[in-house]
This record gives sequence, structure tokens and C-alpha cells, in this order.
Amino acid sequence: MNILIQNISFLIRNSETIETDCDLLIEGNKITQIGTTLTPRSDTKVINARGCAVMPGLINTHTHLYQNFVKGVSKDLTLVPWCNDLLFPTVAAILEASKTGNNRPAYLWTAMAGIEMIRGGTTCCVNMDITDGSSLTAWQDLGLRGVAAYTLTNTWVPVELRNEELKSRQKVVEFIQEWHDPTGLLQVCLAPSTPFLCDDGMLSWVRDLAEDMKLNIQIHIAETSGEVEDSLLEHGMTPVERLHRLGLLSPRLSAVHCVHVSNTDIKILADTGVRVVHCPKSNMKLADGIMPAKAMVEAGIPISIATDGCGSNDLLDMWEEMRCGAFLARVSTADPAALSAQDVFRMATIEPAKICRVDAGQIDPGRLADLIVVDLGGVHLRPLHPDCLLNTLIFCGKSSDVRDTIINGELVMHNRHITRVNEKAIIEEAELVESRLYKQRSLFRY
Repeated sequence: MNILIQNISFLIRNSETIETDCDLLIEGNKITQIGTTLTPRSDTKVINARGCAVMPGLINTHTHLYQNFVKGVSKDLTLVPWCNDLLFPTVAAILEASKTGNNRPAYLWTAMAGIEMIRGGTTCCVNMDITDGSSLTAWQDLGLRGVAAYTLTNTWVPVELRNEELKSRQKVVEFIQEWHDPTGLLQVCLAPSTPFLCDDGMLSWVRDLAEDMKLNIQIHIAETSGEVEDSLLEHGMTPVERLHRLGLLSPRLSAVHCVHVSNTDIKILADTGVRVVHCPKSNMKLADGIMPAKAMVEAGIPISIATDGCGSNDLLDMWEEMRCGAFLARVSTADPAALSAQDVFRMATIEPAKICRVDAGQIDPGRLADLIVVDLGGVHLRPLHPDCLLNTLIFCGKSSDVRDTIINGELVMHNRHITRVNEKAIIEEAELVESRLYKQRSLFRY
């Protein structure tokens, strides 16, 4: 079905270009025309966007959807104790349940998280997760675009929570062959979780496989000061320097967090073309620190904004993330211009589109039809000043303002109604299934 969005009050094509009083035509999965008084064909769904802004869908470049299982329950801990108290018992409970062949939990936590993201205008995400085909089936059912970041570790994580290494390597190749589709909704990238969870052999293997199969890589880097100190003691170099020595740093790699990076690290990241992923709320909740976003922007490093998982954020809300990213950069530098509304908008649209290798993130004829319709009628958005529209959306907008979400040319949410799955039934089943898993996690101690 083709879609014609008529009477658009504001068309936000990118962070610099906003048009008014126009129409937009979607044919198949592409945007084909932008103009005035476009005429629909008989097979075209017509949407009235008067009083609304149409903008690119938001792209969440780093999350862990299985953590939807522990939303709202984490204690006041820093990263390593948080892993031992929350993350490892959760993973252990999930793996124990999966021994019986029950993969329904993976479907449900992915569906729940996907619905939350679609409701907030997120059209694509990168999910570093317990990799299971059931999760990707949930994405397909929702119509959500995504990149499955296949997690790999061979050190530090308790042995019983990770596969034997040769088996892991074989499984990831098979998973890529089954699911990776650069022309479709689902892609796969490699995710050696973090430098201290992988030895040099594993990291080198990931580097070579990514090159051979033309895949991207995502990895957590320098999230805590302790990680950097341990790397200096063990390897004589920072995590960034170690990855550079191993040849992993390139434009195909997205580096998540980068909180504790030196000026030398920043120069290396800039020179190698690495794309950095900023998770401001997660870094605040775990008291990791503040990523030096202003210094990175000044160095020319492309940055995207992401939520991280619900265990260290609790929400998959990109509107909150944009605001927090701007505010953290400002308060940490005492500079109210450190990151502008335009900056964080790019970090949630066009920059993450490059990480995900999707021709989206801005609205132009010929690009993928991944876009959202935002209702501007809420009192929190009023009075509305058209010359400050982007500022208003970034600093006042809410995920609940998103009225329609279109992914790959399909209305996956229309008038706040999820169109492809029974949302109520999924929530009810997830409550039952995941409450049992939550109780089981108390059986495991790390």
C-alpha cells in the first residue's frame, strides 16, 4: 500500500531544513515525492498531518533488549557490582529456562521493547543481546528495523554463562548466514562485548571476520575508570590504544560509552573514523561519568545517541536521551552551547543511520520511508514558535507525542495503535512468563 501524508504543517527533512504546508508520498518502501497538492491514487492510504510535524524516525544505536525483563529493579550500584547482582543472575535464569527449548521469553521481551520503541518513534535499533532467532522473529512481526549485534566474550564472564569459544565462533557464522540481509529489515553485526571480556585472539578473529563478511562491529569501550586502569596494568595501554594496536578501529566500528578517554584516545578515534555511541542516562544511573561529547565533536568524531538497556536506563525513550545528552554536555563544560538541539537531533537520526547502514535518517525522495508523525497539539509544546520548532521538540517533546510510525513504508503504528500485533495480549503473556523468570534469578549468585 502506498501512503500519502497530506497537509503537513512542518516537514523536518534534517536538522537544518524544515518545510511547511506540504505533502509527502510514499510508494512501496521509499519516499518518492515531496510537494503541494499531491493527488493520491486509488490504492493509497491518506493521512492528514495538519497540526503535526513529520520527521525522520529516531534510531537507537545501542541497547540490550533482554534487560526489559529487569526494568525498574536494579539497585544503586556501579557497573561491576551491577553485573554481579543483576545482569549475571538474569542471564543465568534465562539460560536455565532455555535448556527446555522454551524460547518464548526472548520473543516476549523483544516484542515488549519493540512496542515501546515504536510508540516513541524509534524505527531502528542495534540490539546487543542474548542472540536468539525468536527475538528476530518478534522484530519481523512488529515490522521493526534492526541490527542484531551478536555478543561474543571469552574472558571475565562466568564460564557457565558463555559458550565454548569454538562453538561460539561457529554459531555466529551460522547466525549471520541465516539472518543478515543488508537489503531488508534485519542485519547482523559483530559485538565483542568489551575489551576486558575478550582476549587478543578473539578480538583479532572478530576483526578478520568483519572484514571478510563486510560486517560492522560494536563494542563497549572505556565505560568506567576502573576498566581503563586495569587495561593499563595488564596491557600497558588504554582500551582504545589496545583496539588500535589490534587493527579494530575503523569506520565500521561503533564504540559505545567512551566515557574515560584521554586526549590521545580522542585523536585516535578521530583519525581512524570510529563512530561513537553516547548513552547519557545509562552513564548517569551507573555513575560511570560523563562522555566528553563536546571535545569529540570538535575533533570531528561522529556521535550517535542511544538508550542502552533497561537494566541501566529503564526506558527506551530517545526523546529523553536527546535531552540528557544536550544537558550533560552543557553542565560538564559550563557551556550552554556545547551541544545544540540540532546536534542531538543529528545524533538520533542521520548519524545512527550510518552505523546501521540504512538509507534513512533524513527525509528526501529516494530514501527509505522510515519516518514519524508528531502531534504538536500537547499543552507542553505550546505556545509553539515555528522559528524554534526543533528546540521545542528536543527540549519539550515526549515519546507520547508520536502519533504515527512508518517503517519501510508501512504504518506500524497509526493513531497510537500498534497495527501488526496484539499489544494487550503480548503484555499480559509477558507479565506471566517474565515474572517466573524474575523469581528464578534469585537462585543464582555471582
